[in-house]
Parts: sequence; C-alpha cells; structure tokens
Amino acid sequence: MTQRQIRLNVVGVRIEVPSHQPVVMLRGAEPGMEDLHVAIMVGTSEATAISMGMDGQTPPRPMTHDLLVDALTGLADGVESIEIGLLDSSTYFGTIRLRRGQVLDSRASDAIAVAVRTAARITMAESTLRAVAVTPRYRTADGGDSGSSGAGQRPAAPPGASPEAADVAGRGPISADEIKEFQKFLDGAEPEDFGKSTS
Repeated sequence: MTQRQIRLNVVGVRIEVPSHQPVVMLRGAEPGMEDLHVAIMVGTSEATAISMGMDGQTPPRPMTHDLLVDALTGLADGVESIEIGLLDSSTYFGTIRLRRGQVLDSRASDAIAVAVRTAARITMAESTLRAVAVTPRYRTADGGDSGSSGAGQRPAAPPGASPEAADVAGRGPISADEIKEFQKFLDGAEPEDFGKSTS
C-alpha cells in the first residue's frame, strides 16, 4: 500500500555555530502539518546550491545543479516531484520523479537543490515525517520562548528524531551574527575543512 505523501516547503538553510554545519530546514505545507519541521544536515557546497536556487540567483556559467536541471528538462521534459526518505536515524535520500515517468535516486541535498530550481513539489511519507519531525521553539520579542512545546522548554521530538534535528529546530531562525560567522569561516576555509556529506 502506497504511503500518503505530505508536501513540504523549504524554509531555508541554517548554519550551526560553532561547528559551521549547514542544515536545510523543511516544514509541512499541508493543513495540520505546518508545525512539523525536518532538519537535514548537508555539505557546504550543497547548502550554497540550495540557497542560490531559493534566491533565484543565476551564475554566469551553469553550476552542477543548474546543468542537471537543464539536462533533465531537455531529455525528460523536466522534474515532476521530489520525495525525501529516511535511510537511517540521520541519513536522508532523495527520489527525483521526471515528467516522462523515469525515477532517479539521489542524495536528499541534491534533490532539494533541483526542486528549488524547478518549483517541483517536495514530499515525504506521512509516517516518516511524523517520526523525524520536531516542533520548533521561536524566540519572542521579550526574550521568552513560544511554541507548542511551552515556554522555556525544548521542542518535543517524537521517536526517531535525531538529536541534531531537535537541536537545530529548537534554536529558531538563523541570525545575522551566525551568517557573519559562517562568512568568516568560508573566507579562510581549506578543502580539507569540508567533510563528506551523507545527505
């Protein structure tokens, strides 16, 4: 039996400080699912590709994901939808469904980078979403916390949610200081500073 797929929106890319680990945040887009967030740790280049796609930036020459989108559009009439699945407690995978019926296996980060460039629908099986999602806590103007978890408490992560996901979602939106800190890191980064991405 096919599982019900829940549509997700890409909230944005968050940078964890001091680890400088990029994390893509997704959120349920259907009624009753809006408070469910998913945090996916990605590589730095993939995070940059997703951010550029969300901002609608067009590089002077096509980057990898731009080239991939052009190829999929020319050879298969474009992308129909993206599905995000779970391999284990902290590793996600992507499935790219093309308009001509072909299905491509990919990393979650690459699938999301393609989705933000094509406005393709992103979905996750409802059972997976409920297992891994967290309900984030947001800071209020008076410095307190608000959200369904209650003031001053960490978000309640359901069974299966990774500690990283609960921690990322519980910190609220990325701040200007975090962006500056990450820019400083990029300015002095060496190739060996970037580990392998599993998503």
